[in-house]
Parts: sequence; C-alpha cells; structure tokens
Amino acid sequence: MLQEGQSDLTPGLKYLITIGCGVVVANLYYCQPLLGALSRAFHVSEESASFVNICSQVGYGIGLFFIVPLGDMVPRRRLLIWMILLSGVALLGVAFSPNMNWLYIASICVGITSTACQVFIPLAVHLANDEERGKVLGTILGGLLTGILLSRSLSGFVAEYFGWQTVYFTSSIFMVLLTILVWKMIPGEDPAFKGGYKKLMKSLFQLFKEQPVIRESALIGASLFGAISAFCSTMAFFLEKPPFQYSLTVIGLFGIIGTGGALISPLVGRLSDSYGPFKPMRFGIIMMLVGYIVLLEGTRGITLVIAGIILIDMGLQSTHIPNLSRNYALLPEARTRLNTIYMTFFFIGGTIGSSVGSIAWNFSGWKGVCLTGILFVLVGAIPVYFKKRKTNT
Repeated sequence: MLQEGQSDLTPGLKYLITIGCGVVVANLYYCQPLLGALSRAFHVSEESASFVNICSQVGYGIGLFFIVPLGDMVPRRRLLIWMILLSGVALLGVAFSPNMNWLYIASICVGITSTACQVFIPLAVHLANDEERGKVLGTILGGLLTGILLSRSLSGFVAEYFGWQTVYFTSSIFMVLLTILVWKMIPGEDPAFKGGYKKLMKSLFQLFKEQPVIRESALIGASLFGAISAFCSTMAFFLEKPPFQYSLTVIGLFGIIGTGGALISPLVGRLSDSYGPFKPMRFGIIMMLVGYIVLLEGTRGITLVIAGIILIDMGLQSTHIPNLSRNYALLPEARTRLNTIYMTFFFIGGTIGSSVGSIAWNFSGWKGVCLTGILFVLVGAIPVYFKKRKTNT
C-alpha cells in the first residue's frame, strides 16, 4: 500500500507515470494539426472544424472537475484503469465519426477520459519525498509536455500518409497497452478522503474558498494556458496558407520545436525547490511576452515562427511547474482535489483562449491571434509582478 511521506517512487514507476501522462494527454492534441484535413474531409468551414479542438478542451474541463477528484476517494489504480480503457473506446468513436456532430461528441469524450493524466500527477507527488517534489513534478510534466508536442508531429505524419482516422486507431491501441501496464505496476492505496461523492464535490468549493494560494495560482494558470491555446488552435491554418503553405507532415513537425519546454522542466522543478516559485515564474512570463512579440512578425520568415514557439513553450513551463508545485505543498491529503481546482481553471483558460484565438483569426488573422496571446499573458502577470509577498507561496 502507498503511504504518504515514503519515497516509493521507484525509477520504473516514475518512467511509467511520465510516459503514461504523455501518451494519455496526446489524445487531446492529435486534432490540432488535422483541423484543415477535417474541414476538407467533412466539407465544413475552418471555423466549424476548429470546434473539434474546442470540444476536446471542454471535455477535458468536465473530466477535471467531475472525475479527477475521485482520486482522493477511490484507489487511483482502479480509477486510472477505467479512465484509460474508456479513452480507447472514445478514440474509436472519433475514428468512426460519420459526421461533424458525432465528431464533436466523440471529441468531448476523448477530452473527459484524457484527464487520466491529472490522476497520474498527484500520484507521483504522493510517492515522492517532499524535498524533491518540484524535481519530480518537473520530470512528470516534462513527459506530459512531450506528449502534447509529439502528438502534433505524429498526427500530422500519420494523417499525411495513412489518413487521419489511423491516428485515432493507433492511439486506441496505445490505451489498451497502457491499461495493462497500470494494472500490473501501480500499487494499491488507502484513499485519504472518507465520505461520499457529494461531500467530495462540496469540498472543492470549500478548498477554493479557504485557500487564497489556489485562487491566485488558478488565475495565473488559466491566463497563461489561454495565451498558448490561442496560438495552438490556429497554427495549422496559419502554416497552411501563404507565405508557407506547408503540408500536414511539416505542420506536425512544428510540435518538436517546442520540446525545449519539456527539456527544461526538471531544471525548473529544481529551481523551484531551491529558490521558491516566483523567480522562475517571472522569468517565464517575460519569455512568453517576447515569444509573442517575435510571432507578430512571423510572416517575414519561418525562423521567427520557430523562435517564437520555443520561447512561448519554455516560458509556459517556467511558470506552470512552480505555480502548480506550490499548491501541492498546501494539503497533502487533498492533493488530487487541489490539482482538480487548479487544472480546471487552467483548461477553462485554454478553452477560452482557443475560442478567442479562433475568433481573432477569423477577424484579424495572425496578428489578431498574437495580440490575443499577449493580452492573456499580461493578465497572468498581474498577480506575479504586482502583489507584495511575505512568503514564497
């Protein structure tokens, strides 16, 4: 049985959780390079196709709020097995979609079940020693970000040569394999929360009311993820059109560019352990602002686009990891619920960012998207730069 305070995070278990996070969260992002292809396949407008991504994000928000808190109430091993298995079913639903309405519904289901990655994360923190919490969190989130980035490359490549449905067939197989590994390797545990589902959900609102740190970090996380979602939800449209006119395979390869964020994640975690959260967070916000300023001139050359993507992804990780880590230090017995609150706001911000980014693209093109991203970053910067602090939290 898992026990709080022990260092039970073996190398094998850490690798499984890291890879599991990446493989599961990838399901949420396969659609982003495929939006143009989906528009053509279903004979709908780009705006209609962009709602596939938005539906996935909405589903993710639903799963975060209503499913993930169960990780404090039932054994996380059991919860992970069911969520991952149902994710495989939802992916098949996407692949067999006969029309856009079915695709929207299946995408919502993919989003709901993809929140299994948010059960993995507090599990890893629970197993790790307190003094290495930031480092472990950085490693796990590095795996999660790698899954996000490589999912775009993989889906673009596979769709180019084998069709977009093959992307979802392949991922469904991954879910079956991951379910088996979780069943064999994740140990059992005695959940900390005692009570029913109604009491569990009520406690979310109590925690939000009683913990000012979680309220502040939720605003920061929502704003910054909204900033990056505005860009990601429209990138395929931007790169498909002049002056670039790239294929799906090339567009997918742009996911690899952002791996800088994954590479620096363990370093950011160590810095947060050593110096507190706000030094790396302030630096990350500056990086995101500079990245968007560079992207404003992206039509002048692909080098500027690449530089902007790297800066934005690295900046997001430099803020997200310390921002999330300080929440886990609040109440060890409620880590899954604290994660639920933070990540629910995080992906609500992402959904708003995707929606506003799509509107900005339709009305103002690429510059409108970049200005939207800058506005979101500035909102997130307010509590980081302009609030006096007595502690590191």
